[in-house]
Amino acid sequence: MLKRLLSLMLLLLPVAGCNSTSNNRVDDKVYARDAEFQSVDAYQICTEQNPGNLQKCDALIKLVDADKKRLEKVSGTK
Repeated sequence: MLKRLLSLMLLLLPVAGCNSTSNNRVDDKVYARDAEFQSVDAYQICTEQNPGNLQKCDALIKLVDADKKRLEKVSGTK
């Protein structure tokens, strides 16, 4: 009985692996999209709060760029 169960699990393992991989891709896209929106929002807030000193927002510009690149990478656009 145990041998049959292990054999069945080994046969189904590749199917389960394929499904979880596609779910991970969707999760990665959702995470990347949300991260980009949040970094853009943070940058906009920073620029509104520091209109005369945008240097305070330099790190956020880099974050927006990094999040945009991550989204493009996981989406396959570029």
